[in-house]
Amino acid sequence: MASDKPTHGIDRRNFLKSSAGITAAAMIAGCSGGPAKSGGSNGSNGGGGGGTQFVTIGTGGTGGVYYPLGGGMADIMNKNLKNVEATAESTGASVENCRLVANGEMTMALALGNAVLLAVNGEGDFDKALDLKAAFGAYQNSTQVVTTKGSGIQTIPDMKGKKISVGAPGSGTEVIAKELLNYFDISYKDIDAQRLSFSETATAIQDGQVDAGFWSVAYPASSIQNLASQKNIAFVKFPKKDLNQITSKFDYYSKGTIPAGTYKGVDEDVQVPGVTNTMVVKSSMSDDFAYKLTKSVFEHLDSLADVHQAANQFEGTARAAPIDLHPGSKKYFDEAGL
Repeated sequence: MASDKPTHGIDRRNFLKSSAGITAAAMIAGCSGGPAKSGGSNGSNGGGGGGTQFVTIGTGGTGGVYYPLGGGMADIMNKNLKNVEATAESTGASVENCRLVANGEMTMALALGNAVLLAVNGEGDFDKALDLKAAFGAYQNSTQVVTTKGSGIQTIPDMKGKKISVGAPGSGTEVIAKELLNYFDISYKDIDAQRLSFSETATAIQDGQVDAGFWSVAYPASSIQNLASQKNIAFVKFPKKDLNQITSKFDYYSKGTIPAGTYKGVDEDVQVPGVTNTMVVKSSMSDDFAYKLTKSVFEHLDSLADVHQAANQFEGTARAAPIDLHPGSKKYFDEAGL
């Protein structure tokens, strides 16, 4: 899926170190920042002017990976870019983030690639096409579907009649949950669907209020780690035949593996569908500003990897966005040989 190629009218059916360290990095970056405005230019255009340029990064729930990564990127920008003041903000994640950037309420934001593709095509949860570009492909999310041992849920068809967390409203996780449930001919009418954030899902499973939950997130997810420390968790499995068909039917998915030992009590590799995340910006952002922001992140990936190991994937997924790269970002990747 080359990001240099335009995406027009794509059929949705064809794609469809510790927790303490993470929290500290996010707090350092000022994760409670508000909507982006700036002296001399608004946050989305990032144009000229001699004043401070304010950058707000849309992330996700505090129990996921977007939140610490966004905080880490804001910290990098603050330390390495003159006249830039960056903050990261917890949001409802992918779908909401696309809207926030398109509306100019956020300068940039992380979003799952399927939600991004729906956004630029005005499909699914989007009533109209949004004018977005990709600053970069960030990393691959693993679709982690978690339950507890003894729940009776081994595969997705076993979810019928159960209480299932499908992700927070406006999240890419919910988009994926719906898509995968539909693949197995399951709708919300067949389950007791709970629309919860990652942290809320973990708490609900721990308290026995939910039988299983969807996470579309890089591993290890702090909320799943915390859950695994309290309960004997198990992963809902994707049999090889189903995984082959899912990744074949929907171009958007690729095969991923959660290594054994990633979470307490999970002693075997888990095969799952994976989806690439994208950092989105408005098309109207100036080329110079997009270049500067992208360069600052990619020249300090070692520091970002100290916040979360997902940053180790950034170089390999830099161009792996489902929509067009912003010209400023593309210029940097061409120069850097990425």
